[in-house]
Amino acid sequence: MKVKRGKHARRILTFYKGNFGFESPYKILVDGTFCKAALSFKVNIAEQVPKYFDSEVKLLTSACVMAECELFGSVLYGPLKVLRQYEVAKCGHKNPVPASHCLKSLIRKRNKQKYMLATQDPDLTEVSRTKPGIPLLYIAHNTVTIETPSEASKEKAANAMADKLGPTEYEHNVLKKLKLDEFGEQEMAKRKKKIKGPNPLSCKSKQHKPSLQTPIKEKKKRRKRKRIKVAEHIREHFKQQILSS
Repeated sequence: MKVKRGKHARRILTFYKGNFGFESPYKILVDGTFCKAALSFKVNIAEQVPKYFDSEVKLLTSACVMAECELFGSVLYGPLKVLRQYEVAKCGHKNPVPASHCLKSLIRKRNKQKYMLATQDPDLTEVSRTKPGIPLLYIAHNTVTIETPSEASKEKAANAMADKLGPTEYEHNVLKKLKLDEFGEQEMAKRKKKIKGPNPLSCKSKQHKPSLQTPIKEKKKRRKRKRIKVAEHIREHFKQQILSS
């Protein structure tokens, strides 16, 4: 298990070294929430982090972080004792500000100092995930873990790689000039593809389908005349009158 964790950490460090310029010894900003979690899980930060990275590290904090721990008194007395063992980064705040605001200010402007964040604070965790090039360390299951690079960091690295592999503006202009010298302006104009419309042979004419609701013509029914039956003796009477006249 330790071997897998070590490989995972080295793979992530290689990503940040190749794409964002991180170098050993790695500078790690530690806040009170990280130290509190370390004390709860009995994790020795100064011992575990270098072993986990298999490299030298430089643990730092800020005056604002320690001032915030002092405000909480006995609740964060243990984390404060741990933080006093680390080097203090210059944050430039004359009056103490909240720890999260202070650490955000230290990693602004593309994190030029190449700091890593060691925190359990949700606000700082979100910053690490949304801004590219800010590795995040947290404590889970009694161990220190570095988070997989965020989507923002992966996208930034992919764009930088595409810019390196693609032709520069100077190379693009040179290629354009060589094509003009080789083919000439008229030939280049002919080579430009014109936007053509659809092939008329491929366009089928619309077929009008008979409506299913077309009314059906009804046949006219002929009326049958009713024949009146005349009695036989009446017929004979009329015949005799006609003959006698």
